[in-house]
Amino acid sequence: EDGPSPDTDNIAFDLTRNYSSPWNTFLLNFLLREFQLRCTSETWPIRKEDDYVEEILRERYKRLRTLWKNAQPKLTTKGVLETPAEHETRLLEESRRLGKESRQATRRRNHIVVMKSEAPDDDDLRSWKWLQRLINTLGEHGMSSEESSVENGIENVLRVKKLEWRKNIDKELEIVDLQRILDKDIF
Repeated sequence: EDGPSPDTDNIAFDLTRNYSSPWNTFLLNFLLREFQLRCTSETWPIRKEDDYVEEILRERYKRLRTLWKNAQPKLTTKGVLETPAEHETRLLEESRRLGKESRQATRRRNHIVVMKSEAPDDDDLRSWKWLQRLINTLGEHGMSSEESSVENGIENVLRVKKLEWRKNIDKELEIVDLQRILDKDIF
């Protein structure tokens, strides 16, 4: 593990290793120091604690590493690496599939909320209008991915991270999903 230290003018993570490797730990600490220095030099009105910023940097690194790993060529059923064309096709198909699923989920939720918020006799009209604004604000990218996949015999399980600064809106979104089930004659 001895070798040259990271080049601070050309920072590059070692994506083959997790964030706790010596190299990546150094880089994350470097980014933390740079962030806090900028915060001080530009006199930002709100200063974040080191633990808070460290956690965000770690989570961003994990996401970057996951994207990088998923973008690597995979073994085919014949046990050889996929060709560049197969690799590109797989990535495009996965991107289209995830986009389609996200758009469908957003349209379903929007449809229910619009119907409820336009119902003149609904006692919960204010709540449904609030849910409509929430879902429109989140958009299709505001929903987290909930599916898992199995590729090359390895199951990738995606977990939703619970960060204390995020508002938990699971109950509100469950109301929308439950209404879709209750009003199945409409859908």
